Amino acid sequence: MKVEFKYAGQSGIVSDLATTRVGFATNVLREPSYFNGELARPLVCREGLAALHSVVVSDLKYRPKDRLEFRVWLEEQDRKFLASLPLKSEAIREELEAKELRLQELRDLRKERRAPFVAARRKYFDYAYENQWELDALLDPVITVHPDELSFEAFSKDESSYGRFAIKYDLFGSIDAFECGTTNIDFSATLAGHMNRMRSYRSTRFDVDAKGFTVLSGESTHKEKKIELPPSWVKGFLEVQSVMSMGLTRLRLQPIDLFSILRFLRRHKARTSPRALRFELRPGERAKVVFEPWEHTIDLTAVYEGAKPQTIRTWGRRRLFVLERLLPMAERIDLFLAGHGLPSLYVVDLGDATFTLGLSGWTDNDWTGDATSRMSLLNRKLDVNGDQLAAVYDALRTPRYASAASLVQSTGLSSEAVQSALSFLCQAGRAMVDLGSAGIYRHRDLFNTPFDPAKEAARLAQAAEDADPKAKLAREIVAAGGARIIARRPVFEAGVGPADASAGPGYKISGNVSGAGGRVRPMLHVDPTGSIVTAKCTCPDYAKFKLTKGPCEHVLALRLAHMQRLEAEGRKM
Repeated sequence: MKVEFKYAGQSGIVSDLATTRVGFATNVLREPSYFNGELARPLVCREGLAALHSVVVSDLKYRPKDRLEFRVWLEEQDRKFLASLPLKSEAIREELEAKELRLQELRDLRKERRAPFVAARRKYFDYAYENQWELDALLDPVITVHPDELSFEAFSKDESSYGRFAIKYDLFGSIDAFECGTTNIDFSATLAGHMNRMRSYRSTRFDVDAKGFTVLSGESTHKEKKIELPPSWVKGFLEVQSVMSMGLTRLRLQPIDLFSILRFLRRHKARTSPRALRFELRPGERAKVVFEPWEHTIDLTAVYEGAKPQTIRTWGRRRLFVLERLLPMAERIDLFLAGHGLPSLYVVDLGDATFTLGLSGWTDNDWTGDATSRMSLLNRKLDVNGDQLAAVYDALRTPRYASAASLVQSTGLSSEAVQSALSFLCQAGRAMVDLGSAGIYRHRDLFNTPFDPAKEAARLAQAAEDADPKAKLAREIVAAGGARIIARRPVFEAGVGPADASAGPGYKISGNVSGAGGRVRPMLHVDPTGSIVTAKCTCPDYAKFKLTKGPCEHVLALRLAHMQRLEAEGRKM
């Protein structure tokens, strides 16, 4: 899929002694969205956008070293050795050594003579890296103008980190005008470098519109990008939204907690495995984080409010350095853990702004690749028709953000239908979960294409059949009557979020399911929104992978049977 970006202006920053103007050029091929205002706290905006750019250019995947030059040198040494074997005469040997010295002198002179050319070539390569590389490879951040906030979203280059910077309108001293919508912004490395010009003692204008800066030192302001968008990019947004919709273990950290973690990581670099952050959680006690392989322990200020003790390990911890610049302005940090080896989310509260950093289970297991855990399977998905999808989409698009409970009231649909439709809308790139506001969904169109509910419902159903074989098997098991609920009880558990409290209690369910390998006994805990919090099964797939590759078909079948019973009872989750 090819995505086109066209900018009539150019993003940039212009400063003098009294004022600073930050201008973002928007993609003119998208819906006309704009924002004009004056920042009251420019440093918060500066640090948040700098952290977002760090996410955009981040690429921490392991790549083997290129040893081509070493192999060439080694082959040259072998050639010289073989050539010296027939030399019996000492005089010939001395003459050869003298010629080698002379040859080296000539090489040094040649290097000195070519130095200006090499410097000019390096300057060109630097320019190509900062400009053409962005045109050919980097996807510009998605910006959404809401009635109450501006949000910027982006993935890292290695697609293992997700960043979202949301600026509440309270951060602005005055707002001249805005138009809600979703578009892309021109966000170059040059602009990121100029961000440091923003100061608290200057009046700072913040403009997001199609023109950006029409004149910048005589340079051309017309800019076009055509990038072959991998399907994985859209899939990555789906996986992120799926994790945000789950029942997650939440720890409320103070900035000093994250500072202590980053300070230890800055001073130590592991040479051997394991290299995980191990969170040890005991009910009613302060959480602990253990650094492997040193087994160094830090007591966090957060008190774990869950009902059962658990230990959760996460990898790819050096990606946390993205948050380093935000710590001086952070008021608190909410850490959401999905489980052992599963994604984690850090939500940094900056007062009138929030920065969300989503990390996949480990760096090589990115949000979008084939090896990623299918987090979307952990969310509820009853089949919805085009009319239901259209009703929820229209009800969300009008106010731009709403809770699931309010959408139930405005659409007249059941809680099950609304939650499933929201899950499909997130998968289609038409909505997103606001993790900073529990239970809130926001309208966000990733692409500038009209929304056809009937076609979208059919496409998503087919995509689910193709991409989620476990979900297909689960539906077949339920349709054949192979899933039976043995016990089911409602639970109200603290320390698990986000959840829409108005949706009712969560449930713990046990049952038996017949599959290809015989009858097994799955057990699961779903939160009030119907997402899987924890799950177990007696099948070989769970024994080998746990939930790191998503739930097995037996767990999904039991959850689907539970959802159908709730819908038949006419009850909420």
